[in-house]
Order: sequence, then C-alpha cells, then structure tokens
Amino acid sequence: MFSNIKIKVYFQPIISIKDKKIFAFEALVRGFDKKNNLITPDILLEKAKKDKVIEEFDNYIRQKAIRKFKNYYDEDENLLLFLNFESSVIEKSEKYNFHLDFVKEVERLNINKKNIVLEIKEDTISNIKALNTFCKKHKDLGFIIAIDDFGTGYSSFDRLAIIQPDIVKIDRSLISNIENNYINSSILKSIVDISNKIGALTLAEGVETKEEILTCMKNHIEIYQGFYFEKAIDEIKKEIKESLLNKINIIGLEYKDAVKKHMKTKQAILRRMKHLTKDVVKTISFEQNFHLEKLELVLKENNNIEAIYLIDYNLGNQINDTLINNIQNRFYKASKHNDDHNLKEYYYITKESKTKEFLSQKYISKATGSMCRTYSKTIKINQNRFILCFDILTD
Repeated sequence: MFSNIKIKVYFQPIISIKDKKIFAFEALVRGFDKKNNLITPDILLEKAKKDKVIEEFDNYIRQKAIRKFKNYYDEDENLLLFLNFESSVIEKSEKYNFHLDFVKEVERLNINKKNIVLEIKEDTISNIKALNTFCKKHKDLGFIIAIDDFGTGYSSFDRLAIIQPDIVKIDRSLISNIENNYINSSILKSIVDISNKIGALTLAEGVETKEEILTCMKNHIEIYQGFYFEKAIDEIKKEIKESLLNKINIIGLEYKDAVKKHMKTKQAILRRMKHLTKDVVKTISFEQNFHLEKLELVLKENNNIEAIYLIDYNLGNQINDTLINNIQNRFYKASKHNDDHNLKEYYYITKESKTKEFLSQKYISKATGSMCRTYSKTIKINQNRFILCFDILTD
C-alpha cells in the first residue's frame, strides 16, 4: 500500500490479574523504512489520510491482525483480540463495506466472533446515528464492543447508554500517578461503578507503575494494559509469557500486603477514636449541662482532629455549632446548631450498625476543603443518646 514502507502488526498483551493470565492482545500497527527505522503509527495514519486511503489502510491492518491472531487463538480459544477502528470508517460504514471485510476473514479462519473486540473512540465520532448502527450491527453478529480512551477528550457517560459497551478502556490520562491524585481516583471510581451497573468490564490503559496498578485494583479494576507488563511486540514468546506471569504474581502479593496494611490502619484508627470518645464523654458530661467549650482543648491536644460535633440520636439535628480548628477558604462552611444530618452516612449507618459506630472513606470536607474521614459513635450522656462525630485529617 505504501511504497518503500514495510507494514507490520504488533501485539500488546492485556492482563487479567484476577485470572493470572494474558486476557487479550491489542493489535497495533508499526512501519519500517528500507533501513529498518521505525515509523510511528501517527505518521502512518497521517500519510494514509493525506493520500485519502485511510479506510483501505485501516481495513488492511485489521486483516493482517486477524491472520496473525489465528495461531495464538488455536493455542488458547479464550484469548481475545482488540481491533481498532478509525472514526471515518464507522461514520462511513453505511456507504462503504470496508468494515465487513474483517468479518469475512474471521469467519474464514473459523475464529469465534466473541473473541474479537472492536475498539471505538466514541469521543471522535460526531455521527451518533452511525455510531449506534455500527455498534448494534456488530454486537448482533456476536462481536464484543469496547470504548477506547474513556475519560479523555469529550468522553461522556451518555455515550455509554448509546454504545452499551462490553468493555470500557480507561485512558492513561486518568491512570497516571493516580495514587497521588484524589480527584482522578474519585472519577475512576465513578467510571468503574457505572460500568459495573451496565455489565461492562473496566480496563486500565497505559499502566506504568506498581502504585498505579495497586490503586486501580483497590478500585476493583481487574484488566490491565501498559508498559509495566509489556510494550507492543512482534511475537509473544514463551519467555514473555513467563515474565508476565511473574509480574502478575508480584502484584498479587503486594496487593494482599496493601490490603492487610489498610486493615491494620483502619483498626488502629478505630481503637484510637474509641479511646478518645470515652475521654470526650467524661470531659463534657456534668449533671444537666454539656461543657462543649471543653472540646476546644481536645482539638488543641489532637492535631489530626479537625472538627467535632454532636448530633441528636433520634432527630438527626446537630446540637452545637461545629468546633473546628481552621477554615482557610470562605467558600467552605462548617455545619451549625440544628443542621439536619438525617441523610448523612455517619448518622444513619451509625444508628443501624451493630457496633453503633462508623468510619467513612476519605473525602474532601465541605467544611474546610481538607482531605478527611469522619468517625462517628453513639454515646450516652445523662440517659440521653447522641452521635459524636470527629472529622479526622488524612494524608
């Protein structure tokens, strides 16, 4: 197709940590000149667009990928192949039949259609009708549909309803350094949650470090692709497979250790807060009056406690203005006397739990803008029940 350029298809392994195996390959194009110098995919695609042969080129790569996949498929019929589609191919699919050539090739090679994953970059497609038609037609044929690069560009949750994907590939831009980025971690959690609800697998793209993978595992992602495991290569040899299995085992052990460490940390927080709760009850109890002003001393003596407040056990209303260390931004406001907490987890879960206590996940406080967790516990003062809440600063 391109004179003086050798076109090859490389495979990048996609890993299932839960199943401890190669889950799939993604087919990626590579070009080489006469001196065997690499020509990047971007340059090849740009040339194909310039020469107005992008649909033919896209189709040619898919056919090569399917033929190459056949040998691996014969060894493992559970293996999947991810195939990319140029946006223009999808938008012109009703006019041209390039996209149907790969269907014939899959059938000719006797590969089960459920082993072929069609990757859609939905944010680059403006023709929603064509997108919907393409996805429905190929799902009806038995192919698997994946949304590629989700979380970047103009990706939006409403496209999930249109495409109804089987797999959602989460873009590297969200994954990068995610262990230190609470906002991206929260976005990731939302993507995983909605994907689970529509029955779609989530796949973390572009993972490069153990820390990124461990954070993604904490957010219940099981499928991974990226340089940490392996780059795209010409042939997946036995030693590559052994290396991948070794990396999977290492990650699995580190994840177990991380879970144990997290549990120990949580248990330590609970022990410390139970002890502090007893001290607070002793401090503020005196006949019929609450000495809430004494809680200011508790704040001063415990630098990790940012705020303390009491809630009426039966009504759910706060009985005091929140005692708080510091509010640095006027946008944030601490809760006040008589504010309603009935719909807050730290209120209703504490009431319903057997232990009558609750420790929240990390969140950004609406009172201060700091990262914190809330510990709450039912207490009794002068025969009346309350829920005592501490906002605990976290790293």
